[in-house]
Amino acid sequence: PAPPKGCHGLVELSGASGTIASGPGPTAPHLCRWIINSPSSVIVLHFTGVHVLGSEGRVSVFVGPSDVAAYQSNDVINWEKAFESFNGAVPPMPVICHASQVLIILEADSLHGGDDGFNATWSSGTTEAAKALIETDLARSTPPTEHRRSAHAGAHAGSAHTEQHRTAPAGHHSKEDAVQRLTVKAAANVGGAAN
Repeated sequence: PAPPKGCHGLVELSGASGTIASGPGPTAPHLCRWIINSPSSVIVLHFTGVHVLGSEGRVSVFVGPSDVAAYQSNDVINWEKAFESFNGAVPPMPVICHASQVLIILEADSLHGGDDGFNATWSSGTTEAAKALIETDLARSTPPTEHRRSAHAGAHAGSAHTEQHRTAPAGHHSKEDAVQRLTVKAAANVGGAAN
């Protein structure tokens, strides 16, 4: 039989950092899998683009040699064992994995399979994990900036769109203040988790 459309099978990657572009997802019931082997005991996954739709579609991350060995080729997967699972069109916060080996599985929904996929990067080490914790804390603590198109933006064909930004109310800390505050907290969290 012809190979499934889009990604398929298992890809093994090694290094302290790298990228994954799944391309079009598999046709159901096929799975795409990537194993990342890092020289560090901490791997940070940044999903930069995600398009995984349907009730059965998902990206799942399994952490550590035992889970990687259990699910790298097994078609019967206990999805509840995943360290992180998500779907949709919004990338998740960085995923910090305290292991030198992770397995990422893309499962396609039967209706959307060939359209599903993701882009991701990975980095390694406690410094990268601390940066990811800061990024996550900032995203959770900073009120969103509101974007409003001006009433006449784009009224003329080919004209540039302008946007007005409303910043956070007075009393909120700047991004630089938040980074400074959270650096100590993130380093303490990473150091505690590594022990």
